[in-house]
Amino acid sequence: MKPIRIALLALSLGAASCATVANETLEAPPALGQLESKTYLACMKKANGRLEQGNCINEEIKWQRTQMNQLFGRLSAKLNEVQRVELAKSQKAWEVFLDAESRFSVSFYDPLGGDSDLTVGTNKIMWITQRRQQLYYHLDL
Repeated sequence: MKPIRIALLALSLGAASCATVANETLEAPPALGQLESKTYLACMKKANGRLEQGNCINEEIKWQRTQMNQLFGRLSAKLNEVQRVELAKSQKAWEVFLDAESRFSVSFYDPLGGDSDLTVGTNKIMWITQRRQQLYYHLDL
């Protein structure tokens, strides 16, 4: 891999963002360094308490996953068979990573087993967005 591509991939891993409008239109991932979309911020600003904040986060996770899955499908369609197999392996490994990071976050943010769902959910948004950026980068090559 060329050094510029490695640097761009590394930069994309450090960025996080989100948006909450659920639709079927594939969108490019947010710009590097953007943490939240205006829609997400507006939802969180209007949220009255943890339950409503949790709803904002859950809707965002669902939207981000839909976008990621659409990107995965579009990228997969562009690849040859060998590349599709490797992409599927990569995606499966990423899902294992997401699960492990989520469990770690729960243990880190709330070692007594209490209520850490908002922090863990916010982290999931970041991790899914980073994966979207990775897939989009490959699609854009």
